[in-house]
Amino acid sequence: MTSRLAAKFWPLLLAVAILSSAFATAISVVDLGVQNPRATTAVFVPRVGGSVSLEVGLRKEQRIAGFGASGAWWSGLLYRFKPDVQKKLGELLFTAHGLDLSQFRFNIGGGGVGVKVPFKRLATMYVGPGRFDWNRDAAGVYYLRMAQRYGVRDLIGFVNSAPPAFTTNHQSCAGSLMESEIVPYADYLAQLVAGLRSHLGIKLSYVSPMNEPANAFPSCKQEGMAVPVALRGPLVVALGRALARYAPWCRIIADESSQIGPLLLHQLPKWIHYPGALHYLSVVAHHAYDFPPASVLREMRSYIATLHRPSWMTEICCYQGAHFGYQYDPTISSGLWLASTIYKDIAIGGDSAFQWWLAASPDLGCNTDIQPNCWRHFNYLGRNDGLLYFDINGARNGNQALYLTKRFWVMANFSRFIRPGAVNYATLSDSRSVRALAVRRGHIWTVVVINQRPSGDGPLTLQLDFPPGYDVVRSLGAWRTSATLNLSEVSLPQLSGATVVTSLPSASVTTYQFQVR
Repeated sequence: MTSRLAAKFWPLLLAVAILSSAFATAISVVDLGVQNPRATTAVFVPRVGGSVSLEVGLRKEQRIAGFGASGAWWSGLLYRFKPDVQKKLGELLFTAHGLDLSQFRFNIGGGGVGVKVPFKRLATMYVGPGRFDWNRDAAGVYYLRMAQRYGVRDLIGFVNSAPPAFTTNHQSCAGSLMESEIVPYADYLAQLVAGLRSHLGIKLSYVSPMNEPANAFPSCKQEGMAVPVALRGPLVVALGRALARYAPWCRIIADESSQIGPLLLHQLPKWIHYPGALHYLSVVAHHAYDFPPASVLREMRSYIATLHRPSWMTEICCYQGAHFGYQYDPTISSGLWLASTIYKDIAIGGDSAFQWWLAASPDLGCNTDIQPNCWRHFNYLGRNDGLLYFDINGARNGNQALYLTKRFWVMANFSRFIRPGAVNYATLSDSRSVRALAVRRGHIWTVVVINQRPSGDGPLTLQLDFPPGYDVVRSLGAWRTSATLNLSEVSLPQLSGATVVTSLPSASVTTYQFQVR
């Protein structure tokens, strides 16, 4: 993965100055490869570069819960930016002008004791048994409240570390949850959920009491707390009972293991059958930092099906071409990887929700003060941990631009159009390079087609067939993300009964919507 931005890209920098009567400040939102044609009429599709057939099956799969991202770590940094930038960020994350996220993860701070990285030290609202300071973590609460105001369906609180009172080393990292503190810790979380609603007007739908519990994060570069396997079942039961007492509207997700093959599949069976654990567990939550092959995803799907609980992919990021690591790649190459990952988690793994790690990240890997355009280029020092990026020193140096990656727009191909309640249907492709998710909500079908063939291969003719007995009445729109397009409207396909025909460029992600009867 050397330099990813070829000379054939369209101009790479677009500054959008948005002026309102309320603010006199210009907001810079910067995109890669911007081009926005509005071709909305059906066109003749020449058969060039080969063809591919996609079939939508009759078999219903899982019901989609939503797409999301987390507010961890960046909230405090962006809280210092100008109000109009914060407002624009909210629009990009939570409205149909951007991602239109249906889920948002709020990091419940553990106090930051012992954490070495300043912006990863999160205040805790916990003061003592039954006592809270609701003014702490104003930044995190600000964006959580913003998500609620924009109508995000699922607000999810998750814990990297309990406050020091509950950990073995009395720090917010490098320790474990004390067995003797399971019930007090569960009471604290349930009271926090109740207090967020009664004191701040924020209603969490779900809470996660542990995050990557096999890892205590001994380097202390972030908050982290180990929870031994033997304690996970008792913790879920204690929290379930506490929520029933203090916040009965809130449900539990667990255990957010960092890897599926080495951890979730080996450890989940060891605690899920603890008496009462499955009763209180609403969702099996997992991360996927082993970047698992299809065989592991199928094994996960098969086992979780026996539990009769949905599964959610609740964190993923930072792929560098082979495994987890440092790399900043804002281009369509990383965007196509994200699209493929979403497809595999939902179509193969059976997950009903997909949540990216950081909605926004300062890990550009370069200094925009010295190199203003460095955000456009691949580098090995940053991280593929964000959907959009910002300058970590922006509150001080005045650079408050928001840099949008191709991952941002690829995520929007899914999150903006596949809404909660849509039912996923199995699809079949005759090409290993072309995959699709097809979901139905009422009479509206949304099909997201991923073409991973190299751009030099040229376009394909795509034939999309709906199940027998269905007729495509109308094409409602087509939106594409590629090296030069950012969720741009493109030509509508040709329709004939249950068959749709269109041209599909290589290295692209295209969302189609149809009215089908």
